[in-house]
Amino acid sequence: MKLRIGRILAGTMALAAATVMATAGNASAEQAPGGIAWDHTYKGNGVVVYVEERGDIISVCDTSANGHSAVVYVDEQIPASFGGDFYHLTVTSGSGSCKTARASDGAAHNWGEGSNINVYYDGNGGAWDGNKWFLNDH
Repeated sequence: MKLRIGRILAGTMALAAATVMATAGNASAEQAPGGIAWDHTYKGNGVVVYVEERGDIISVCDTSANGHSAVVYVDEQIPASFGGDFYHLTVTSGSGSCKTARASDGAAHNWGEGSNINVYYDGNGGAWDGNKWFLNDH
């Protein structure tokens, strides 16, 4: 009887260990860059965009080995004006790579408080996966 209980216990422990390992593997499959608590995350086919309003940080990551670069276009709509600043980031180094810009990069990268920030992103060769906007309020 003790031998049978031991086998059952060993089998249960092995199953639990396999489940934990599988879960851990899935959790690390897509890591956000820089250890930042990102305010916004936008996902599309082959692309993920992360935004942190403090420091005006935006990161675009290529998530698919589909032969296309991941790109994000950032358009700042400044209140009470006709237009704003515009820039883009393109990841050309393949799947799993990211490119980041921040306010300290100067000019268009330094978003004004109260501005609407429009984010257009693509990771599928020009088939625009998404368009999002947020109010830069901190």
